Amino acid sequence: MNYQLRIKNKKAFSFIELIVVVTIIALLSVAGVLSYSSANRKSRDSRRISDLEKMRIALEMVKQVGTTYPANSAYLSPTFLQNVPTDPKDASAYLYTQLAGGYTYTIQAVMEDLGSTTGSYGSGYNYQVSSP
Repeated sequence: MNYQLRIKNKKAFSFIELIVVVTIIALLSVAGVLSYSSANRKSRDSRRISDLEKMRIALEMVKQVGTTYPANSAYLSPTFLQNVPTDPKDASAYLYTQLAGGYTYTIQAVMEDLGSTTGSYGSGYNYQVSSP
């Protein structure tokens, strides 16, 4: 009887209670990390869309000055863009292709979030901006 009274008066957590608390903390941590990484992917995709739009505007300015689009995107810097934008994740260049003798173009990027894509363009590119 004396032994049972000591156990009831003990002010500590049982092993099961500790396991439950640790499990809850782990689940909340995993949910936070997944949410953070998803936000990072969407942020980088937004940056890619913005970069391609900047390049599109600069290309239209080039065509206003001349009659065709440039052969490569390096021509845009420093006259029309301070720096030619690169991918925010790995600093690789976006794929710029001049078509139809300089009268059309495409710029392609690889989006991380599939909700941001516009199609499949080969070599993993899944977002494209083209001349109007």
